[in-house]
Amino acid sequence: MSALEANAAVAAGVILTGLSLLLLAVGVVSYTRLRHGRLLWVSVAFLVMAAQGLYLTVLAYKDRAAISGGDLSLGALAVVNLGVVIALYLAVLKR
Repeated sequence: MSALEANAAVAAGVILTGLSLLLLAVGVVSYTRLRHGRLLWVSVAFLVMAAQGLYLTVLAYKDRAAISGGDLSLGALAVVNLGVVIALYLAVLKR
């Protein structure tokens, strides 16, 4: 189970990075079409979240042994950040 947690932390970081980069691209394209300032700031937030996801992925990959031993819980942090990315996307979603 502990090796599964370590791999899940790396996977959550990769998913966070990929989703943030995808939403960054959507935000930039939307901003160039609509020129709405809110979309630009959300795009910047997605860029920051992508950088954070990349950092978490690298950190989780390097510290897999510590995660397996129960010393670190980066997986939960990556899942919380994934929730923040989804909340940001839903905040600017046109209804």
